[in-house]
Amino acid sequence: MNKKSMTLQAWSRQWLELYVKPVAKPSGYEHYRDNLEKHILPCLGRCSLERLTTPVVQAFLNQMGESGNLRTGGPLSSKSVKNIRVVLDVCCKREVADGHMKENPVPATVCRRCPSRTVEVLSDEQQKVLEGWLFQNLTLYSAGILLALYSGMRLGECCALRWSCYDPARGELHIRETVRRVSEDSARPQGKKTRLVYSEPKTNSSRRTLALPNVLLDLLDFQYRRFTDTFGRAPAEEDFILYNAKGGAMDPDNLSHYFGDVLAGLGLPHVKYHAMRHTFATRAIENGVDVATVSGLLGHADVTTTTHYYVHPRQEAMRRAMQSVAPVARLSLPVGSGVPRPEADPAQEPVTAPRVCRRKKWKEPGGVVPGERQK
Repeated sequence: MNKKSMTLQAWSRQWLELYVKPVAKPSGYEHYRDNLEKHILPCLGRCSLERLTTPVVQAFLNQMGESGNLRTGGPLSSKSVKNIRVVLDVCCKREVADGHMKENPVPATVCRRCPSRTVEVLSDEQQKVLEGWLFQNLTLYSAGILLALYSGMRLGECCALRWSCYDPARGELHIRETVRRVSEDSARPQGKKTRLVYSEPKTNSSRRTLALPNVLLDLLDFQYRRFTDTFGRAPAEEDFILYNAKGGAMDPDNLSHYFGDVLAGLGLPHVKYHAMRHTFATRAIENGVDVATVSGLLGHADVTTTTHYYVHPRQEAMRRAMQSVAPVARLSLPVGSGVPRPEADPAQEPVTAPRVCRRKKWKEPGGVVPGERQK
């Protein structure tokens, strides 16, 4: 096939195998492949490279923003359209470098600006309710939630921890691996098989050692004893700290779904599992830990990532800050009958809502359902 007649579909699949797959992480390769197979190639795959112009690409991006959602037929989010644009841009850059195109048509296109990312942090009251249930129902999956809440680790980092990562003598945990569920190679991403893939952490800074607080030392001791009692042997170094009912690796997707069901059962607002990481960072800052140290605990490559995404002023903290404001000269105003200040109505205070699960209940292997106390 000559360069003029080569289609985007033929080139992009060649590009994936030659330039992306050998160097990208499994999750990165899956990201490129899925954006191509699900969105780009169905619309532009038959277009020859010489006819792939800026107006053609712009019309495609506009279409994605209007009706690109494969599930609903409605618009794709600005972030999703931006991701598609990035994949197409990287692919076309290589086409130009290899002489298949004269110029890259993507940089001249435009797309809507992505809205600021909503940051999720548990309030003090929400965290108390969650902690209370988790400590009273310390299931296999509850241990995974507590581990993230008190260490700030990512979901994949928690599920990839093995006993060889733990140094009980020093009370330290060495983070050297992460896990993610990715799809198998397939020309049809829908209905594809998936598998757990273990790989290096997100960045070099993510390879870190954490000195564990007492609550996590106790949790790991409990996990060790529970494994021993369940399987009749002490866990080996290659066994996982977080494990399923059969003693194997805990699936990060299952842990994430369980977390959502716990929140629903407790009547708490739905947040992602990653909110445990944001909550950990916010609490650390409020307790006086400097930002550079928090950045190291989280495994960030750049401290600006910590300040931009993980340092959040919360309503409780802002209220306490305002209550600390007082005259330097220790003066006071005359007190009289002014604006009435009724006491806070207990009915308006955050309380544990009725434990009604809004989704299909997730059952723990032992039959425990989130939101229902064990009898």
